[in-house]
Amino acid sequence: ASTGFVTFLDLSSTTCAVSAPLTVKAGALDVKVAPEPREINWQNVHVSKTTFSRREQSVNMILFVGIILWSFPLAAIQAFAKAEYLAQLPGMDWILTFKGGTLTSFVNGYLPVIALLGLIIILPVIFEQIAARYEKRKTFSDVQASMLSRYFFFQLANVYVSVTAGSILKSLADILDHPSNILALLGESLPTMVGYFVALLVTKIMAGLPMVFLRFGALFRMLILRLLASERKVTQRELDWVYRLENVQYGWEFPTQLLVVVIVFTYAIICPIILPFGLIYFLGALTVYKKQILYVYSPVYESGGAMFPIAIQRTLFGLVCGQMTLLGYTVTRHCYYQPAALIPLPIITVWVMRYFSETFAVPST
Repeated sequence: ASTGFVTFLDLSSTTCAVSAPLTVKAGALDVKVAPEPREINWQNVHVSKTTFSRREQSVNMILFVGIILWSFPLAAIQAFAKAEYLAQLPGMDWILTFKGGTLTSFVNGYLPVIALLGLIIILPVIFEQIAARYEKRKTFSDVQASMLSRYFFFQLANVYVSVTAGSILKSLADILDHPSNILALLGESLPTMVGYFVALLVTKIMAGLPMVFLRFGALFRMLILRLLASERKVTQRELDWVYRLENVQYGWEFPTQLLVVVIVFTYAIICPIILPFGLIYFLGALTVYKKQILYVYSPVYESGGAMFPIAIQRTLFGLVCGQMTLLGYTVTRHCYYQPAALIPLPIITVWVMRYFSETFAVPST
């Protein structure tokens, strides 16, 4: 196996072994403090670092291509998630005439949002299987961290490329033809989509948060137990599977909140009407997740807060995207002094990201 564990009897010996070079050949040994046994995915311990690096690079390349091609299913949603196409199904033609077409407007406004949410909810499942089964990541926190980063960038592509510009290929063509107009392209396309993202936030408030609160997975398992069996006739192992503890799925939850953060950062100045909806969402999220963390979720392993630095970096990256969008928006309005005053903002934010990483994130690992 390529992984080994060494047990020391005192903390000083552990610190010396981790910080001191143990061989004259650089890179021969990758020494660090071992995670707790519950965090280790023991099925992947034998995988070498070279194999993991090769698989990680190949997956990142495929996912980069996937972000580019991701615009095609999203464009299909925008084109076909309409009441006119639903009316073509047998027995659904009443949608167009119900209450003088009122239902048609409602369906055309919310069906694309619901279809998009249903599509992107598949992504974390794919990312988790890739990280655990193909890349063979050795700790569960590493699996969640990879899900967080990849899911976040797909969400970012939804906001800035696929949804707003209609097609990433079209955006890339415009940028390649006129590289200096990248800020203007963002500034012109994003303000027109504020209605879509308001509908997205309303859907997440009215449907997303209640789904987190109800925990459909646990509810479904309990209903199956009550309807198809009796607790007195099942084994203790089966009861433990039904009532098992649930851990916080950081790779699922953090990107969901970061998507709202990026949307609010992007439209806070351009279209302030989105701010009340962001406030309502985060007030609801605070109530729901506080209840879940205090009374429902139970950690199955301890990672020492490994997700927090990643979440902070992604939040600041979203802030940079919002600042660049505001910069581009001022350019499209033929302003000259305002962009000059705004240029330091993304530079300062990037510097803060680097400062946080070097001062807090790296020493904590």
